[in-house]
Amino acid sequence: MPVLLLHGVTDSSGCWAGPAEQLARGSHVVAQDARGHGDSPLLQEPFTIAALAADAARVLREVIGRPALVVGHSMGGVTAQELALTEPDLVAGLVLEDPAWVTVREVDTSGVPLWMRQTLASYRDVTAEELEERSRVEHPTWAPEVHVAWAEAKVVVDQGLADVPHAWDGRDWVEAMAGLAMPVTLLTGDPAQGAIVRPAQVSRVVELLGAFPDGNLVHVPVPHVGHCIRYEAPLRFLDAVEDALVRSARLHLGVDARAVGEV
Repeated sequence: MPVLLLHGVTDSSGCWAGPAEQLARGSHVVAQDARGHGDSPLLQEPFTIAALAADAARVLREVIGRPALVVGHSMGGVTAQELALTEPDLVAGLVLEDPAWVTVREVDTSGVPLWMRQTLASYRDVTAEELEERSRVEHPTWAPEVHVAWAEAKVVVDQGLADVPHAWDGRDWVEAMAGLAMPVTLLTGDPAQGAIVRPAQVSRVVELLGAFPDGNLVHVPVPHVGHCIRYEAPLRFLDAVEDALVRSARLHLGVDARAVGEV
């Protein structure tokens, strides 16, 4: 079964390099750059989750050509969720890595998150090497190659991202989970370590979807990690994605789990 990877804000497709390499041993894997990130140009139109989901739908239709397991981190998580709600026939299953279910998002009059201008400015006129060192200091447990990918993404993120209107919360993302009929894996970290998703939100999603095997949700709590679970617990993250591939292929295609890598 194919896999589509959707990154978080100010990251890029390169930030998926490690998981993508592992998953590509058995699946067709595509990591997409969101508009204004990586090699994808920033369009002079509102930067919305709905627009990002429409971009992802085009990738599924024109590049992958069939339904896929969609894996999203943070902004990519809510993009994947919006995609599954609006184009369910394109999504065989979802993996949401600490999706951006922010309960109170502070924004300016254009909907741009208040933190964004200052954060983007901190990447301006700074070398990749300097950003790598910043990443090593701030995230000492990350693997060396992760610091490189993180820094490269920050160097190329479009500084105009904060100059177009934004819309991040067109839905109540937790309540909207009720509209999903495909298998969902939710990976969460520790809010005390910087993770976004709160225990009360997890409990509500369990109520809405039901816990596997009777329901569609597999919740994977990962202790002692923050927002970037795949960086801090890579083996646990890969195990969860591979399990999601098996469940999605079995339900969507009716195949034997042993044949997932050939589908």
